[in-house]
Amino acid sequence: MQEQEFIAGSRQVWERLESTLAHLRGRGVAEMPGPELRALHEDYRRAAADLAFAQTHFPASQTHAFLNDLVGVAHTELYGSAPRKLTSLWRFMRTGYPRLVRAHAREVALASALLLGAMALGLLLSYVNYPLARVFIPEQLRDGVGDRIEQGADATGISSAIAPLLAAGITANNIQVALMAFAGGMTLGALTVYSMIQNGLLLGTLAGVFAKGGATLFFWSLILPHGSLELPAIILAGASGLSLAKALISPGDLPRAASLRAASPDAVRLALGTIPLFLIAGAIEGFFTPSQVDPLLKLAFGLLMTALLLGYLVFAGRTPVTDVRAP
Repeated sequence: MQEQEFIAGSRQVWERLESTLAHLRGRGVAEMPGPELRALHEDYRRAAADLAFAQTHFPASQTHAFLNDLVGVAHTELYGSAPRKLTSLWRFMRTGYPRLVRAHAREVALASALLLGAMALGLLLSYVNYPLARVFIPEQLRDGVGDRIEQGADATGISSAIAPLLAAGITANNIQVALMAFAGGMTLGALTVYSMIQNGLLLGTLAGVFAKGGATLFFWSLILPHGSLELPAIILAGASGLSLAKALISPGDLPRAASLRAASPDAVRLALGTIPLFLIAGAIEGFFTPSQVDPLLKLAFGLLMTALLLGYLVFAGRTPVTDVRAP
C-alpha cells in the first residue's frame, strides 16, 4: 500500500479524532456521554493500529510523526493520570464509574451469570449430593456447620454461636475472590472464571445446607445486609478481569500487548471502583449484621441497598454534560 493511499483510507478517522480531542482539551473525558466516549475510544484504537502500520511501512514519514503525536495526545486524554483532587474523584464516582460499568455491560453480564449460575448449582448439589457439595465449603465451616446441620443438628443454634465467624469468614473470602477475579484476567480469564464459580458454589452450598436445616431466613439475614454490596463488587471485579482477558484473546487490529495496554486503564478503574463498596459492606458487617435487629428488617435493608446500587449503576451519569460533535 502506498502512503497516499493509506492516508486517504484513514484521514476521516484521524480528523474526527483530532477534532474531538480539541473539544476535550483541558476538560477531560469524565463528563463525556457514554456513546461519544465509546466512539472516541474506537477512533483511538483505529489510530493506534494505523500508527503501528506506519511504524512498519513509513517509519520516517510525516504521516508517522503526525500519528505518533495524535495517538499520544489521545492516550493522555483517555488514560492519563487523574488529577489528585477530591472533586475529580467525586465526579468520577458520581458519573464516570457508572458509565464505565455500562460500557462493560457484556463483561458484567457474563460475570453475573457465572456467579449466580454457580450459586444455583451449589444450592442444587447440597440437596442431591451433599458429599460432593461439601467440598466447596471451607474446612473451618465444613465440620462445624455444614456437616452438623446435615446430620440433623439445630441450624439456628449452631449458626447463632458462630455468626460473627461465619460473616467475617465469608467477607474475607469475598475480598480474596475479588482480587483473584481481577488479576485472573492475565490468565486469559481462566482464574477469573474459576474464582467466580468457586465463590458461587460456596454461597449456594451454604444456602442449601441452611435451607435444609430450616434456617433460610437466618442465613440470608446474616449474609444479605453486607452481601448486597459485596456480591455486586465481586461481579464488577470479575468484569474487570474478563475485560483484560478479552483484550488478550481478541485484540482486534492491535498487537496483544498494545490491546492489553489499551484495556488496562478501564479494567483497573473498574476494579478500583469496588473499594468503596467493600468499605461500606465492611462497616455494615461490623455494626449492623451482628445486631439484634429483626431478621426480616435485615433482609429489607439488604434489598434496599441492592436497589440503590443498581439504580446508581443504571441511571447515574446519563445526562449529557458535554456536547462533542464530529466535524
